[in-house]
Amino acid sequence: MISLKQAKVLYETAFTATSLLDPLAQIAENCCCARHHRNKMFGSGLALKLAHRWANEIRETFMLSLIKEVQHIKTEHILVSLASDTFARYQVFKGETLSSKLLSTIDKTASTIGSLYFYTHKMNAFSGMVKIGYSSRNVQSRLDAWAECGHGQPVVLGVFNDVRHPERVESLVHFELMECWYAQRWCKVHEKPHIEWFKVNVDKATAVARQWCKWMRDANPYDRRGCLKTSWKEHINFLVQHENPVTAEAMVQVHEIEMGSQLVDEFIDDGILRRGRRAIVKREPEEKDM
Repeated sequence: MISLKQAKVLYETAFTATSLLDPLAQIAENCCCARHHRNKMFGSGLALKLAHRWANEIRETFMLSLIKEVQHIKTEHILVSLASDTFARYQVFKGETLSSKLLSTIDKTASTIGSLYFYTHKMNAFSGMVKIGYSSRNVQSRLDAWAECGHGQPVVLGVFNDVRHPERVESLVHFELMECWYAQRWCKVHEKPHIEWFKVNVDKATAVARQWCKWMRDANPYDRRGCLKTSWKEHINFLVQHENPVTAEAMVQVHEIEMGSQLVDEFIDDGILRRGRRAIVKREPEEKDM
């Protein structure tokens, strides 16, 4: 027969280990939506509290025949490792794509001129991660505000100034880098996740941003109401219908075709895209035989 003392030892070793709490906390998180509430469950500690409650219930059921007196697991001294759980893949709403963002109307209150910035932190948890944001004011003041999150002063990786419609350009960069999009799960200072993080090479991130800035500046694709102009809607719809990728590089190329600086055949055989070129480049008259 197992003694009461031996049962208590078994009880303590089996149910106070984080090996049981971690999967239970993960189950609690997975019961919530991945976009916002899952991060809130993690950051607020609710997932861990639920894990302890469930562990207690499992323990009581499992040990009822062996132990009559049980002690509840204390939660206040259990630490959650932020190094491994700081970031999680960000999930956009169903139907949100780069194309849908391009086709959406720019908010009337959005800034017309601003800056894009790229930064990271020196802490190991941020290795390989790049924050991509915009500001309609001084970039340094924005970075100083981010320093309040408690990870030290941001390490600036790049800044683009005089960006037209900076908030929209920021969104376009985010959606083009969707496969690299992560969220910092919880900020204790702001009590919410920060979702503008990307696990990407900074050269790639800045190259994509540079192309979107160029397209927004040179093509002037949105009208005064913030609506995408009809010609650009046609271009995007054609690319989507023919399963061609909608990217910053493609949009710049389309504009260059319209301006006559690139041949249509070098990009795609499309009558819609050639329309702008025909308006600029006149056909040479055919010579008649004498």
